[in-house]
Amino acid sequence: MNDLFGLAVIGIGVAVLLNWSVIKQELQGHLTVAPWVFIVIGAIMFVIAFFGCCGAIRESHCMVVTYAIFLLVIIIVQVVLAVLMFTYGENIKEALVKSVNTLFDKRAVDGPSETIFNNLQEQLDCCGKNGPIDHGAILPKSCCPKLGAVGKFLGDTCTVADANKIGCGPRVAELYEKWNKVIAGVAIGVACIEVVGALFALCLANSIRNMDRRSRY
Repeated sequence: MNDLFGLAVIGIGVAVLLNWSVIKQELQGHLTVAPWVFIVIGAIMFVIAFFGCCGAIRESHCMVVTYAIFLLVIIIVQVVLAVLMFTYGENIKEALVKSVNTLFDKRAVDGPSETIFNNLQEQLDCCGKNGPIDHGAILPKSCCPKLGAVGKFLGDTCTVADANKIGCGPRVAELYEKWNKVIAGVAIGVACIEVVGALFALCLANSIRNMDRRSRY
């Protein structure tokens, strides 16, 4: 299962990388390392799973121990990240809101920033940094979900009355507060399961070593 998941992550990274020339025109440096991150994470997961699978099949003490060590490293990383999310939650939230505000400020002089912010407004049902008033008299159609695809195609005007009332900064902060502890909790929960897996791997490695010793006598 880990092998398949690792290959799937690699596949996502490669697929994004192959179409990156198209995506890059819209983002231009905002997420330039994203596909490589997917590929590297997928490759690491595949290699770790390979050690565990082959070690168990071939009854290799060295490979199973290596798998357990890799798993313990992943557990430590997950726990550290979860603790950081719990401890520095406010700092992370402020950084996210600041990034949204910076993106809004750049949209007037940077086409990709405007495209990204419009998509953000549509996906998160928000408008402006702190509300529709940030856009001034002319609101982008991405602020008005009530217009629908037909209304946007016909060129209907987006008014303050029809626009989403919450700004994208507060919306991002709201979503982060809603999900950060959930994500951190899931990470710790998965780490607990991985601890069991690492213990089983170490027990298997010990059993393989004992079998090797008995076979020599």
